[in-house]
Amino acid sequence: MAKTNNRRKGQEGFTLIEIIAVLVILGILAIVAIPKYQSMQTDAAKSAAQGLIAAAQSQLSLGYGQSKLNATYAGTPATECANVAITGPTNSTLSCTGATTAAFAANVPISANVNGQAATNTWISPDVTAS
Repeated sequence: MAKTNNRRKGQEGFTLIEIIAVLVILGILAIVAIPKYQSMQTDAAKSAAQGLIAAAQSQLSLGYGQSKLNATYAGTPATECANVAITGPTNSTLSCTGATTAAFAANVPISANVNGQAATNTWISPDVTAS
């Protein structure tokens, strides 16, 4: 009768120590990478808020130019600020405070908030003289 051998020739695998070493290395990488990823999310939200500010400033400048070129233009800073399209997170806000004046003769403070990250700036009207 032929003798059967339960072990296959050339059978290889990883030892328990090798598997544990790989898991420890992956754990260390995760500990380092997770805080970096969270700060990247915060930086992205700050940049998105600054982008909203820039879009509002651009829209206000376009409205100012339109009001100077077209005497019948009825836009105000408030209507121009409302024309800025907000896409992205649903909790993004943009407000142009003090933009209720009928003409573009006053500076307009602008604030934006994206995912809890706020940014503020002011659109400076060319009609306002520097003192």
